[in-house]
Amino acid sequence: MVSCEPTLLMRWLIPRWPAFQAKHPDRDIHLVAGGGAFSFNTGIDLAIRRDDFPLPDGYHAEYLFSEKVGPVCQPDNVTDWFSPAGNGLSLRTAAPRLHSRTRLSAWQTWSAVTQHPLYDNSGQTFEHFYFSLQAAVAGLGVAIGPWKLVRDDIASGVLAAPLGFVEEGSCYCLLSPSPLLSDTFQADLLAWLRAMA
Repeated sequence: MVSCEPTLLMRWLIPRWPAFQAKHPDRDIHLVAGGGAFSFNTGIDLAIRRDDFPLPDGYHAEYLFSEKVGPVCQPDNVTDWFSPAGNGLSLRTAAPRLHSRTRLSAWQTWSAVTQHPLYDNSGQTFEHFYFSLQAAVAGLGVAIGPWKLVRDDIASGVLAAPLGFVEEGSCYCLLSPSPLLSDTFQADLLAWLRAMA
């Protein structure tokens, strides 16, 4: 059983999962959604998590990829919500910002990393990160989008990322109850996840 944060599971892992299953047709692999702290005593064998909570003693973490984030919106709204600035664009003060209760500080973190000023914290707030991204797809405003979660939408033209993406200081890891042994299914999964990153 592999547990993965819900939005990462829906928007990044599941669309790529058939390729891994094809390599292991005899394996019965269950993907389950779960975020934050967890216990391997609940039947979970491996977990994919962002490193935003302390790991219990004995848990082993293998780095997968750094979190890169940036403002995303419907392509038709870029000229309304971003203005020319220097050699690029800047987020307009009046651009409607979309927030998520599961990542309340996403805009502040992005602002601190990019030194792009935010004049207030107004805008719509959604219960889950996934909903804020869907609201951006629907044209309701600008959301902070992690690259892994929006890259397919950007490639298909559903979303635009006018300011690009920056590393925001966190990363995703594959967690296990003990170090992974080479030449095992778990080590193969780790290598595949890193290749997909």
